[in-house]
Amino acid sequence: MKRISIFFILFLCLFSIEEVKSQSFLGVKGGVNIPFVNYNDFTNVPINTRIRTEYFFSSTYGISYRFMQTEKIGIQFDLNYSTKGWGQNTLDFTNTSITEINYLELPFYLHWQIFGTNKFKFFLDAGVYAAWALRSTTKIENDQDLEEFQIEYSPEEDNRGDFGIVAGVGLSYDFSLFVLQLDGTFKSGFANILPVNHLVRENPIVSTNQVTAIQLNLLFPLSK
Repeated sequence: MKRISIFFILFLCLFSIEEVKSQSFLGVKGGVNIPFVNYNDFTNVPINTRIRTEYFFSSTYGISYRFMQTEKIGIQFDLNYSTKGWGQNTLDFTNTSITEINYLELPFYLHWQIFGTNKFKFFLDAGVYAAWALRSTTKIENDQDLEEFQIEYSPEEDNRGDFGIVAGVGLSYDFSLFVLQLDGTFKSGFANILPVNHLVRENPIVSTNQVTAIQLNLLFPLSK
């Protein structure tokens, strides 16, 4: 609690010592996700002894609103259509299954431009997000053995809601008419996407979304 209080005080100080030059931006963004699900053991046999994680690429895109309270610090809201999920592969690499879950996602975070010139900036982002699953699809390369080991997800039957923390770093350049930004972010979910039944325990004990993303953001100034 003491650390949180100190951080909050420092945050307020940063706002107070800077000369106020507020500015608003509205823009679009898009990029690539590398998602996976952090899942834990089944009741009988640990899942990591039966299948391997198969990584894949998916898309993310949306709109952004940023309000800079000072030249260095501001807040940002995004509304994204983001594809998360996980991939599975048997230990002998003979079968692959990819489950994609499409989310409507709302991240909210602090944007801090640490250093740079008037045009070129290096920044950090940190905040939280909430998301709601819209639909899911599963593709199986072949179904000889993988299907019996497969973790299944359905928005209608399992948990639609997701929330967690988000952090990122990136570079931006101000072209006067717009700001072009490239960033890398990591989102770590806190909510299990698969409900846990402590009597049956067919699902993993833990099943949280984890996503690494690379995104390009185009922001247009609304006010100066």
